[in-house]
Amino acid sequence: MRRVHCDEEHCGRLPRDDRRLELSRSQPFLRSLFDAVFHRPQMQAVNGYFSTFTAYAPSFTTWQGGLYEAELTRSIIESGADHASKLKPEVSGSAQPVAARALRQQPNPWMTTPQFIKRIWTILQVNDTALIVPIDAGDGITITGYYPVLPSQCEAYDVDGELWLKLTFPTGDSVLVEWSRVGVMTRHQYQSDLFGDGTNVLQPTLELMHAQNEAEQSAINQGAAIRFIGKLSQNRNEGDKERARKAFNAQLSADNAGGIAVYDKLFSDVEQITPTSYTVDAAQMERIEKSAYRFFGSNEDIVTNCADEDTFNSYYEGRIEPFAVQLGFVITSMTYTANEIAHGNSIMFSANRLEFASNTTKLNVSVALFDRGIWNGNQVADVFQSPHYEGGERHVIRGEYIDLELISEHTAEQAAQAAETNANIAAIDASSGYGDKKEVDDASETE
Repeated sequence: MRRVHCDEEHCGRLPRDDRRLELSRSQPFLRSLFDAVFHRPQMQAVNGYFSTFTAYAPSFTTWQGGLYEAELTRSIIESGADHASKLKPEVSGSAQPVAARALRQQPNPWMTTPQFIKRIWTILQVNDTALIVPIDAGDGITITGYYPVLPSQCEAYDVDGELWLKLTFPTGDSVLVEWSRVGVMTRHQYQSDLFGDGTNVLQPTLELMHAQNEAEQSAINQGAAIRFIGKLSQNRNEGDKERARKAFNAQLSADNAGGIAVYDKLFSDVEQITPTSYTVDAAQMERIEKSAYRFFGSNEDIVTNCADEDTFNSYYEGRIEPFAVQLGFVITSMTYTANEIAHGNSIMFSANRLEFASNTTKLNVSVALFDRGIWNGNQVADVFQSPHYEGGERHVIRGEYIDLELISEHTAEQAAQAAETNANIAAIDASSGYGDKKEVDDASETE
């Protein structure tokens, strides 16, 4: 969207309504987020469903099974999304498109890069398929950003021999987008050639979790209902029964400091009821939770932020890193042409796992890599979350900490000095009569 500049002196002289009118004439009118993302002419004519190997009409719909509404599963998804949002885009190659530059900070006007990655992770975990659409400059060619969409239904269509996706949203809006321009991320892809198979397999676990919550709530309600049964000594009318009940209940209130309830011959017997709660036992509940953890590849330590560095490294390699690799390839294919990719242009996502390590591990790794010239000072600062400093981009090696760009000069100079020293020693030995001596002191042992 084009920015409009209005200096205070000029705008201040205009009435408020006139200022609004001037700005509205200068800016494009966007009725909704849908218009802002898909603001180019839309395709209407289609030739039919796109045929694949396994299905004539490949499509997927947003799952309405309440996966994100359950407390445990939402916590698992949220913890993974938080860690994934720390991934950093790494743009390589000489081509620097506008979208790649925007990806470093704000892929679209409504999300920062961490929010963008976090939403993709969440959609992928819930639906097994996440779709990323390009935001173009209005010409249908130049990509200026990316947006993760959540359609209620996605269908594959054949448009003049090419694969297009028809996205239908809960608002009723629909749009056709070329497959080559859409980034498709999948999990559990088996039956469908294009999309993930969905998270319906978790439905039994969700039902058990819901049943457990319902049972606990029912047990609480029962415990707060009838606690005593009183048997009257003789037949009474309804009015006498109600008065007797109220009189006995009054003794059970908080005002009864002694805690003793008494009854006269009006009652022949009073029996206390012990409420029985029908809940899932601890072992069964543990099985339910483990089922959810297995499905998402997580555990309780990750969700509660109690994981040590070994546990987190396992989680990173098993869940975060595969997501980062797939996201990098998807964004790269959306951004660059095949020729640009062949010439080394790519976008990948990385994370500094040492941020989650202990200080001892951080120090050991930093010293080892810094002393060998593999890391520079700023990379070590990143590990300890410290600011970069002037000259921190230079690499040094252990010993004299010589600048790598000057190491050849220093080596040559030291070699010349050693040769000169050796020549002087040989001359002294010859003049002293030790020319035939077999053992000659090494020049390295002299100054």
